[in-house]
Amino acid sequence: SIVIGSDGLPVVSYWDASTLDLNVAHCANAACTTATITTVDAAGSVGKWSSIAIGNNGLPVVSYSDTNNGNLKVARCANVACTGIATISTLDSAGNVGATTSIAIAGDGLPVVSYHDASNANLKVAHCANAACTGAATITVGDAHGAVGIHTSIVIGSDGLPVVSYWDASNTNLKVAHCANADCAGAGITTVDAAGTVGYYTSVAIGGDGLPVVSYYDETNLDLKVAHCEDLAYSP
Repeated sequence: SIVIGSDGLPVVSYWDASTLDLNVAHCANAACTTATITTVDAAGSVGKWSSIAIGNNGLPVVSYSDTNNGNLKVARCANVACTGIATISTLDSAGNVGATTSIAIAGDGLPVVSYHDASNANLKVAHCANAACTGAATITVGDAHGAVGIHTSIVIGSDGLPVVSYWDASNTNLKVAHCANADCAGAGITTVDAAGTVGYYTSVAIGGDGLPVVSYYDETNLDLKVAHCEDLAYSP
């Protein structure tokens, strides 16, 4: 996962499969021809499905899976390059959770994370209690209709509320959840594409028109697809 840091340089979070660690690379220039590599978390098998954002304080914050324990974790870097000792927090440990994470900074300045709860086959959203994600996060089930919430991606919409794209495995559809508040309680759920087996590997962003645009994989036709929502109700 990549983001542009507060110093204008790219920062990348990723999983090191050789060491089973979460790493962050801080690029030394815009082309990233050299980078400073930091191991952020090495406590067992950690770092899969990482997602990185820049907090309102200018520091990178990373969501990821602790596959040893089946937990959702967040690391807040100590500086813009993510060197030094990061603040590590477990946000959710209720079952096998934390796969396909995606992180954004909500309108209140606090991180919000979408992820898959494999134990219950649900889409979940965790809203941090503070900028470092220490303390008890507010955990919300965003969608529990069948096996849902795989391949999540989260962004803050033009209305200041989180928007999550994800795959509905039960119906093999692409879905979008428009949260009713920063905690993502009472989300409005829309099936955006139901033409075959669609919705793998989603990524959502907000266009210049203020409307969500989602990229995803169409397995039936082996195609890359893009869906542009028509309105803030996220109609397909």
